[in-house]
Amino acid sequence: MTIVDALAIQAATVSLLGEAVGAWKVGAPVDGRLVHGAIPRSRVFASPARVRAADMPMLGIEAEIAFRFDQGLPAGTREYTYEDVAEAVTALVAIEIVDSRYTNYAGAPVLDKIADCVSNGGFVRGTVRADWRRFDLTSLTASLAIDSKTVVRQVGGHAARDPLLPAVAFANDRRTEGGLPPGAIVTTGTFTGLRFAKPGQAVVAAFEGFGSAEVTFDA
Repeated sequence: MTIVDALAIQAATVSLLGEAVGAWKVGAPVDGRLVHGAIPRSRVFASPARVRAADMPMLGIEAEIAFRFDQGLPAGTREYTYEDVAEAVTALVAIEIVDSRYTNYAGAPVLDKIADCVSNGGFVRGTVRADWRRFDLTSLTASLAIDSKTVVRQVGGHAARDPLLPAVAFANDRRTEGGLPPGAIVTTGTFTGLRFAKPGQAVVAAFEGFGSAEVTFDA
């Protein structure tokens, strides 16, 4: 019934599956609370990845920039600044694989989608950039290619413009939830919108001059 319920269902699901959280995805606030989705560790893959299409049959794909917290940001009362988070993280290229446990994804209420780990199916870790601060992340040229055919290519396109901003918001949201440990990965939203692949296809998400991530969906 509430965003708090939805986040509690996520946590209970991960626990009942005997999983640990391998990464997080962050979305826009709902009812005043930042939306986040837990990605089970078994659903985090290194690029170039091969995954079974049947395990995540919707095969939604998004090109994203994620951040790995090399320095943990513990729980506390002080609000973390943009600079605090920038100093704590390394950037990496990622593909979020979007999937749903509902038969009618489009018709599912927003809170139901949040309870469903914000419709996450998997996460592919690509190029790691320790030198990410020398790039303007707001103006990267992002593209998605399916079987070597480019389906979208554009400059920028992130909803927050700067992909680090959702990571800053999440670090502050976690201040009352145990903080963020070293090694935590947070992916911050699509640059390319939601596209769809088919079983047997190979997908490449690329940021020009920055890096890429690849996944093949085995039929």
